[in-house]
Amino acid sequence: MQIQKAIKSIQEISSGWVSVEQARETPDGLALDFRIRKGRRGALVERWTVICTGVHETQISDLDGGGVAVYKSDHPAARQYRAAHAELRWTITGDEAHAFSELYSAHIDAVDDWIDFDRYLPVRSPWTGKLDGHLFVQETGCKIVCRGPEFLLRTYAKVLKAIGEHTKLTLRPKRKTTTKPKVLHFGTSFVVAESFKASRTET
Repeated sequence: MQIQKAIKSIQEISSGWVSVEQARETPDGLALDFRIRKGRRGALVERWTVICTGVHETQISDLDGGGVAVYKSDHPAARQYRAAHAELRWTITGDEAHAFSELYSAHIDAVDDWIDFDRYLPVRSPWTGKLDGHLFVQETGCKIVCRGPEFLLRTYAKVLKAIGEHTKLTLRPKRKTTTKPKVLHFGTSFVVAESFKASRTET
């Protein structure tokens, strides 16, 4: 069954509470076993298995979030895997803390927390100096290079230009792809994959 129809069916259950019973790898990707109860601690109503194929990303941190939804390929978490890519270069000439504060605000406005701030930007720890995703500590004159989806790097370039930094945005050759990943969202967890197929299983 198409995932959209399955989710519509699940959402029509009055006071339905969705949780993940099991997540397991399959030869083609990932299988998620959902259970739907009447309320969080109520009686079991239905079980569903969703097969995720062509998985791009999996972030499972919550198995008992209560809800489930699917988003199309224009969602930021999916869009990053089908967008044209680019390279952004700039040299820090001003207050680096201010620059990265502005970048962070723009990042959240553009994609919220669906894409980690340090995914495409180099993040250095003030304690180790390594790119370990903790905090930005860059010196004036430091040359920064980041590569990622064009729509997000254009956002970064616009912000940097607004605060007086000189940037160079280079578009990479557009990839020939028919990929149209979607996002399956449950609780605070999500999976980005090319396709999702759902089937009701025995309770």
